[in-house]
Amino acid sequence: MDEDWTLLQCKSQLLSGKYADAKQTIEKGFERFPNSVRLRRLAIQVYNFNGDTKRSLEVRNEITELWKRNSWRYRDIDSMMVIGRHLLDENVDPKTVLDELYNKAKEQFPQRPETYIAIGDLALDKNDYQLAAKNFSKAIEIDPDDPDIHIGLAKAYRPSNSEKATASLNAALAINPNHSPSLLLKVEQQMNAEDYPAAEASIEKILVVNPHQPDAWAYRAALAHLANDPVEESKCRTEALKFWKSNPGVDHLIGLQLSRKYRFQESSVYQRRSLMYDPAFVPAKIQLAHDLLRLGQELEGWKLAEEVFDADQYNVVANNLVALRDNMSKFTTIERDGFVVRMDKQEAEVYGHMVMDLIVDAEEKLTKKYNVVLQKPIFIEIFPRQQDFAIRTFGLPGGDGFLGVCFGRVVTMNSPTALNSTTNWRSVLWHEFCHVVTLQKTANKMPRWLSEGISVYEEGVENSAWGDSINADYREMILGEDLTPISQLSSAFLNVETPMHLQFAYYESSMVVRFLIAEYGEPAMSGLLDELSLGTPINDALARHMAPTDFLDKSFEKHIKKIANEFAAEADWTKPESPIDGTADWQAWLSENPDNIYGLLGLASSQLKSKQYEDALTTVKRFEKVYPHTKGAEQAILLKASALRNLDREVDEIKALEQVLTLAGDELEACSRLLDIYSANSQWRDVVRVAEKIQGINPMLKSSHAALALAGEKLNNDSLVIESLSALATMNPFDRADTHFRLASAQFRQSQVADAKRNVLLALDAAPRYRDAHQLLLQIMAKQDGETKDKTETSKQSLD
Repeated sequence: MDEDWTLLQCKSQLLSGKYADAKQTIEKGFERFPNSVRLRRLAIQVYNFNGDTKRSLEVRNEITELWKRNSWRYRDIDSMMVIGRHLLDENVDPKTVLDELYNKAKEQFPQRPETYIAIGDLALDKNDYQLAAKNFSKAIEIDPDDPDIHIGLAKAYRPSNSEKATASLNAALAINPNHSPSLLLKVEQQMNAEDYPAAEASIEKILVVNPHQPDAWAYRAALAHLANDPVEESKCRTEALKFWKSNPGVDHLIGLQLSRKYRFQESSVYQRRSLMYDPAFVPAKIQLAHDLLRLGQELEGWKLAEEVFDADQYNVVANNLVALRDNMSKFTTIERDGFVVRMDKQEAEVYGHMVMDLIVDAEEKLTKKYNVVLQKPIFIEIFPRQQDFAIRTFGLPGGDGFLGVCFGRVVTMNSPTALNSTTNWRSVLWHEFCHVVTLQKTANKMPRWLSEGISVYEEGVENSAWGDSINADYREMILGEDLTPISQLSSAFLNVETPMHLQFAYYESSMVVRFLIAEYGEPAMSGLLDELSLGTPINDALARHMAPTDFLDKSFEKHIKKIANEFAAEADWTKPESPIDGTADWQAWLSENPDNIYGLLGLASSQLKSKQYEDALTTVKRFEKVYPHTKGAEQAILLKASALRNLDREVDEIKALEQVLTLAGDELEACSRLLDIYSANSQWRDVVRVAEKIQGINPMLKSSHAALALAGEKLNNDSLVIESLSALATMNPFDRADTHFRLASAQFRQSQVADAKRNVLLALDAAPRYRDAHQLLLQIMAKQDGETKDKTETSKQSLD
């Protein structure tokens, strides 16, 4: 038997759990091939699974010695790959391994896939998924029939492209339906989707091949933990460690699954167990860092991330976290009532107080409603760079589409300046703070759909312009094939086909919550959350406090489809089969489809472009007759407002724009136009109202602060003037002297003499000949002299 056959036999025995047989095979192999590094590399696993960690370490050291003494002997590609992996395990610089082994092997053997696989594995280990995908793709071109390569590509795509990851996983299983690495990845996907029966079925398939497969038993232990069955959990963990009792991967994997369910505290316990077996085990150390940072235990979390980075500066996640820590060290911290807000310094000066006011208001309303006392401190971190938000939240850049994330006691958010689109940061923060309340109430033991559903629902309760409601897209999805049963709703947030499908998952979840509260009441919802905190599975908890999931699935489907069918029931929802452009073409389409919403919108838009303003108003009126004024109608109303503006019908334009603001909390264009109109008409109270709406969308716009300051002066509201001009002063205002002078004047009127003096001096610094500022400075100095004189007189009288 040659060396390749010995390796194949031993690998087969390992994969089938015949560890004692594998040991016999490997030792016989040593007799025939005493200098083989390939056999020794495999022997490390063999001895570990036979409980002989001492011999495993000896074999590992033997590889190092053989390479040092006889490196010339190991220049075949298989040995070079083994040596490369071994050196990486020994913490040799990855660049050295790439330059001295992998890249040279690639030059010598360009049509062999092994080098691309090795580089892909290295990239996966360092969390460089783009490089991993590139190399596994190249390996597949050379050898498309190796399931290990396909599963490597699936892991590379997993963080960024779930569709491609699933396709690669399916390709691996098509080659070998019993391929354990593929089945293990499938288990992970099923657990992420909260499809626990399917995950259990996949585990069973793995254990048919190898009844002792440690990762399969680790997954089963995690399932038992999530099912609140500590006896079964302990049994499965013991089984996972049966042959290799100090395997650090078992506890790491169990904890990782719990962390993905936001069970960070429980995960941290498992990661610490893993590190007891191997203090240098990087996956457990970096995961523990994440868990602690998400629990608000930052001192130790940042320290662990730095330790990983110091030991391995090629680890992308650790590198990102260390860089992020340095960026966050420049943030401003605001604290009140157990809340800690961290923001960019300038943004904190402009709207930090607004953030804190909203949080305090949300706590008062939501904790009372859900009967919960929050564990504090609670951290809210707002990032001016989307990349920093993504790294803090996910460990890696990406996360496009996410506005904020809550971990229970830590909330991370993009600031308005980090986003390319407009959104309402107040609604986002309210949404995330609702997660704080419900996650703490349930000890993070609630399914994602319920958590998201309650948060979207509560947005709408607080402000009708927030949250979500039915529109044309949702109607089509409800009546089509996109509705997900309540019992499977968490899966709707994973493997989504398009961004719209993800948006629909949030909407459907909120409608389920609305339905459950309407049918069973708020006390039943609160009781459901209390039940979940005990570890009761969601379907059992629903049955106890509301109804069995089979009944709820059918009842909700009937309910939501009724809403969809009744929504704009008189409208024609037929979509044009091909693109239509131009007024005449839209009119031709509408002649056959007179109440078609797409045709009416298209025609109105075309008429507006052609300056046919009266005709556009007539068309919008037809649209409004069949489409109710709900979310989704903003587009038509904005078209109407534009036509009215061009016809100089300001009163009607105002009515249209105000109507838009009742439907959407993120319509910056409508707000800005109203602000201009109300300012021009000296309608100062309306200026205040609309400017504050603008600040809910983007508080870093100078226009809203300037308008509020002017309105404050006209309304004799010095508090508003001071707040607005203080913010504007930090934003490099166009007229710095005027800004500081007006701020000083308001502060002086409110007897804030020291602040007034500082700002009037800043005004004079910008414009040294500013006469009014000189006059104000004289008044300030006179007041200060008078106060000093009064204090002196008072002091003398007390002495007398």
